[in-house]
Amino acid sequence: MKKQLKPFGHWDSEISPQMLASKSKRLGQIHLSNNDLFWLESRPEEKGRGVIVVYQEGQKQDITPEKYSVRTRLHEYGGGDFWGKEQLIIFANDHDQRLYLQNLSNGEIKVITEPAPFKHAWRYGDGDIHPGQKFTVCVRERHQQNGTAHDVINELVLIGLETCELFIIASGNDFYSSPRISPDGQSISWLSWNHPNMPWDETQLWQAEFTEFGQLINSKKVAGGEQISIYNPQWSPDNQLYYVADNSGWWQLYQAGKEQALHQFIEIEFGLPQWVFGCNSFQFVDSKTLLAIGTKQGQQALYKLDLDSGQLALFNEHWSVFSGQFVANSQQAYFVAANAYQGQSIMELELRSQLADDLLVTSEKTNIKLISKASHMAFPTTGDAEAYGYFYAPLSHQFESTNELPPLIVMSHGGPTGMTDPGLNLQIQFWTSRGFAVADVNYRGSTGYGRKYRDSLKGQWGIFDVDDCIAMAHHLVEQGLVDKKRLAIRGGSAGGFTTLCALTFHNDFKVGMSRYGVADLLSLANDSHKFEIRYLDSVVGPLPQAKQIYLDRSPSEHTDKLSCPILLLQGLEDKVVPPSQSEAMVKALEAKGLPYQYITFTGEGHGFRKPETIVKAFEAELEFYQKYLL
Repeated sequence: MKKQLKPFGHWDSEISPQMLASKSKRLGQIHLSNNDLFWLESRPEEKGRGVIVVYQEGQKQDITPEKYSVRTRLHEYGGGDFWGKEQLIIFANDHDQRLYLQNLSNGEIKVITEPAPFKHAWRYGDGDIHPGQKFTVCVRERHQQNGTAHDVINELVLIGLETCELFIIASGNDFYSSPRISPDGQSISWLSWNHPNMPWDETQLWQAEFTEFGQLINSKKVAGGEQISIYNPQWSPDNQLYYVADNSGWWQLYQAGKEQALHQFIEIEFGLPQWVFGCNSFQFVDSKTLLAIGTKQGQQALYKLDLDSGQLALFNEHWSVFSGQFVANSQQAYFVAANAYQGQSIMELELRSQLADDLLVTSEKTNIKLISKASHMAFPTTGDAEAYGYFYAPLSHQFESTNELPPLIVMSHGGPTGMTDPGLNLQIQFWTSRGFAVADVNYRGSTGYGRKYRDSLKGQWGIFDVDDCIAMAHHLVEQGLVDKKRLAIRGGSAGGFTTLCALTFHNDFKVGMSRYGVADLLSLANDSHKFEIRYLDSVVGPLPQAKQIYLDRSPSEHTDKLSCPILLLQGLEDKVVPPSQSEAMVKALEAKGLPYQYITFTGEGHGFRKPETIVKAFEAELEFYQKYLL
């Protein structure tokens, strides 16, 4: 069928905002117990309610009663919302942030933690149940009434499942994560770190033994320290402790007590930035074999490691994106993954045959003719450096344009220690199917290219990330792939800061969209939550010494330099980047008389969850580009 002629940016598309909203179900952690698979779904059609689903003998069933919503607010980003052993499931309930014990054999649910003195004052998550099923251990975060982020206390606690008595078993550090109990129940390991470090900067791995009364003895540090990031400690079936560390400059696999990595050095990352709790990058098939998620040049795959020989080999590269949710036994592996033509789903992989099943498959499929596949690009940037990103060309099975070049939307991911990937993202396809080209940038500071690349943003946030977004746009212009007069930039959170900096301090883009983006660095440094309150020390500089740098890089302080229209989207309950950040830009835009649109969403926090919010946000952004970019 001959395609119709229509200008870029005005193509009709089957990928509607409503489809994005219906596809916006969030998949949380997955858990394997007695060969039954459990996973967490956050459902937009139920206002973001978190529901645990069990998969048994080919059948799916919700196990979370309607009055509960499974979600922890630890570190504001959450993760590690539930855990289990045999027929027991422990979950954090979103409304009161208390822990509940659910017995699947008799259906009983009881609360096992005390009520907090005020809403969300005490938060729990990222736990494990002792094999004897008498107690659980987990992370607890305590907030003070009218306190600041510096007053928040993080610790590890032990809770009796019958008595509900709670004991603090580790405290004194600013942060804890990953408490994991050995299969024989005799030992426990965990991670800790302190301000101003983030967990991808520097962490310590600890190990201790349990007494018969559940007390800890012989606590000792077994790995980590200055400029070493430990990730994902876990026990092998034969009670040996393994972990991921970046001693070599790349996250590699180690065993506690051994200085050398388990495999020959290779420029592949087997770790992830610990933004959320409860992620895994490797799993044991048996005591001598493990599977690991490795990232090479921004693309992921499954690798297999023989512990006896140290031989590391590519196991499966069908999926190029993994979320960090990964469990396995001797016969199957289960993980949340995607590739270029299949969106994120829960996959069951039979290890011997490598046959796979999509456990969330539905009758609705995305038309493959609509999908623009990512092309990985390396391009020159400032400082004689090289940066990376993915390019998506406009694509439609119905429309084409004349000899004009397409407009470009540059996307800057969050974090900034995040990572964009080549997996099917319908939000990107929303734009390409309408005739926009998209550049998804893995600017300096992104994960997946080694620690040197990740650390290159230190002291340079708002500089190098912006330079790299501009450099990729210029590279695509020079390649004759996009229209140099129709460049847009968009981003959320940290990516919103990159966007606002690009629009404020440079004149390369015609229009931009910031979704809960940072505008005032000093305000962020003072108002952020505990997990991130010192993050800017590394990527900008320590206060008060670096105060002038904060002022120099804050878009809200230099609005006189703005010269293009901006769309601002903001959740009114955002605790990570409060509405005051967007409001500062609004005042400046009004004072200068620049075209702008500011849309707020009641009941939304850091990340939009409601279908009506997602629909309105994308409709507004498309209309904004069609008005000011095309």
